[in-house]
Amino acid sequence: MEKKFKIHKDDTVQVIAGKDKGKRGTVVRILPKKDAVIVSGVNIVKKAMRKKSQQDQGGIAEIEAPLNISNVAIVCKKCGPTKIGYKIDGDKKIRVCRKCGDVL
Repeated sequence: MEKKFKIHKDDTVQVIAGKDKGKRGTVVRILPKKDAVIVSGVNIVKKAMRKKSQQDQGGIAEIEAPLNISNVAIVCKKCGPTKIGYKIDGDKKIRVCRKCGDVL
């Protein structure tokens, strides 16, 4: 059974713990097996890359490493980082901000 997360791809999130605390970015990828997310511009690490072909360059590349999903909070346009609540609108379930009730 696949895990369900309240944070989805392309959501704007803010890091709430760790070395990049306070930084904001969009979710690039969700890794359900590791309970992790990859956020653009956050948790940059250096990785040694091997040269794959004649044209492709090797060396040290900077990539975005996964962050635990518990260390990020979704950002509401009005109130900033917040928790996610749900409202049932007819037959649809919508994500809403817990602070102001705005649709996320």
